[in-house]
Amino acid sequence: MEKIGVVVSILLLLLTIIRENRFLLLTSSLILTVVLIYRSFLAGYPPIFNPFDTILLFSLLFQIVSFFLKVSNRITSGLALLFTLPLLFFKTGFKEIPPIIRTPLFFIHVGTAMVSYSLFLIASIFAAFNLFGKDYKTESVVKWGLFLFTLSLVVGGVWAFLAWGDLFPLEPKSLFSLFMWLYFSLLIHLKFDKELAKLKNILTLIGGLVVLFTFLGVNFLFGGTHGF
Repeated sequence: MEKIGVVVSILLLLLTIIRENRFLLLTSSLILTVVLIYRSFLAGYPPIFNPFDTILLFSLLFQIVSFFLKVSNRITSGLALLFTLPLLFFKTGFKEIPPIIRTPLFFIHVGTAMVSYSLFLIASIFAAFNLFGKDYKTESVVKWGLFLFTLSLVVGGVWAFLAWGDLFPLEPKSLFSLFMWLYFSLLIHLKFDKELAKLKNILTLIGGLVVLFTFLGVNFLFGGTHGF
């Protein structure tokens, strides 16, 4: 059932690229939401701890945020397509996880992180347009992303302390997340320096790559408690 939903979502994303209809993008995200709810029902909890469900959640949130921020349908649908296609190749089976992960703190930590990733990526898309003469306001998008990412780090730290007695585990994901938080914190302060402010769009665009590496690269390459 899950793979059928993924295929339908992919077809809708392809149609969105061709016809540039933003409601097709929303429909695609709703299909993925149904898949996630179905899997949560089967598992008894949201199973966002393996590659399939984590990327599924990220893809549907990216599509929803893109829809409401009215970003270019073709570009966001193309990116969403790249995020969704790998779901065809990931295993959909469940693994039993410790009860300590089945806590609202874990789901708040992951959910806010995913929305912040989406906002940062959309800000980088806006920045790319700005480099070609457009005038999209990236600062407010980055600020909301930073707020949610900060919330994710705080909640994650509390959860880690309650789970392992360690507020900030020294592992690759924690260190790269700290770097990412510092990076986007710097971005919203560039406006106070006239010379650095000229680099805002370039650095915001690079920020999108920082997000993708922190989310996907670190999880797949370095492992740790956040590894797949």
